[in-house]
Amino acid sequence: MIRYVLAFLAILLTGLPGASWAEPAKVVVGTYVNQITGVNLRDNQVNVDFYVWFRWDDDSLNPLETFELMNGRIESRTPTPIRKLKDTNYGQARVQAVLNQPWDVSRFPLDTQTIRLVIEDSDQTAEHVVYVPDTDNSTVDPDVDVSGYSLINNGATISAHRYRTNYGDITLPKNHESVYSRYTHAITLERPDSVYYIKTFSTIFISSVVAFLAFLVKPVDLDPRFGLGIGALFAVVACYFVIASDLPRSSGFTLSDRVNLASMGMIFLSLMQSAVSLMIYERNAAKSLLLDRWCLVAFPVAYALLCVWLTTV
Repeated sequence: MIRYVLAFLAILLTGLPGASWAEPAKVVVGTYVNQITGVNLRDNQVNVDFYVWFRWDDDSLNPLETFELMNGRIESRTPTPIRKLKDTNYGQARVQAVLNQPWDVSRFPLDTQTIRLVIEDSDQTAEHVVYVPDTDNSTVDPDVDVSGYSLINNGATISAHRYRTNYGDITLPKNHESVYSRYTHAITLERPDSVYYIKTFSTIFISSVVAFLAFLVKPVDLDPRFGLGIGALFAVVACYFVIASDLPRSSGFTLSDRVNLASMGMIFLSLMQSAVSLMIYERNAAKSLLLDRWCLVAFPVAYALLCVWLTTV
C-alpha cells in the first residue's frame, strides 16, 4: 500500500511547475589539427598542435577555461577573448600538447595508428554540461605530414565517460560515480606502401640470402662454409636490437619479431644443413653436392614463402 502511495506522490510532484529536472547545458566543441610532430613509438608519445573552440548559451559557464586534455599534458594554451555570435558565446584557443598515445605495433612496420584528442570539462559533470561535436568543422590541416604515415581518416565523436570514485570527497557516498561528457577527435594513420617495410628488413633479408650462398661452397671448406651463416646470424641479431630500440616493450610478438625470428631460424637450419652435408661428403661427395644444389633452391623459396605468410596473416 505504501508503495502505491509513494508512486502516486511522485507522479503528482513531477507534474507540478518547477519540479522537473533542468536539462544540461549544451556546449558545441570542435578541433582543428594544425601539426602532428614527434611521433615516438618507444615512449608512446606524440606532439600535437591544434585549435579548439566552444560555442555555448549559458553565460554562467566558461568551457574555454575549464576544459582539460585527458590523455596528455598541455604545453601551452593561447586563448582568444570570448565574444558573442548573435546570442551565443564563442571562445577559441590554440593548444600545443604532448599526448600519451598507446601505439599498436603488432603489425610494425605495416602498422596503422590512431591518434586521439580527448577533451572533458574539469568542472561540470554530464548532469550540467553535455558536449556536442562540431563535426562539420573538426578536421586536420591538409598540410599535416607525419613522417612514414599517410592520413586516411579523421572525425569527432562524443561519449559519456564514467569515473567510479568520489575522489576522496567524504560528503559523497563511498560508491559514488561521476559521469563526464567526453569529446574525442580521432585521426587514423597508416603506412602508405611497402617501402618502409623493405627499408626496415632489407639488411635482414640480404643477410639471410648471404647465409644461403654457403651451399655453393664445398662442405670441407669449413671457414667460408660456416662463416657465412654465422656472420649472417650475428647481422640479423644486430638488426633485431636496432629495430626493437624504436618500439615500446610488448609482451606479444610483433610482425618485426616474427620476421626476425624466422630469419634466425632459417639461418640456423642452413648451418645444420652444412654440418649434415659435411658428414655426407666424407662418405659420398656426389650426394653431398646434390643436397647442396637442392637446398640452394629450397631454402630461399621456403624463406620467401615464410616471410610472405608472416606478413599477410
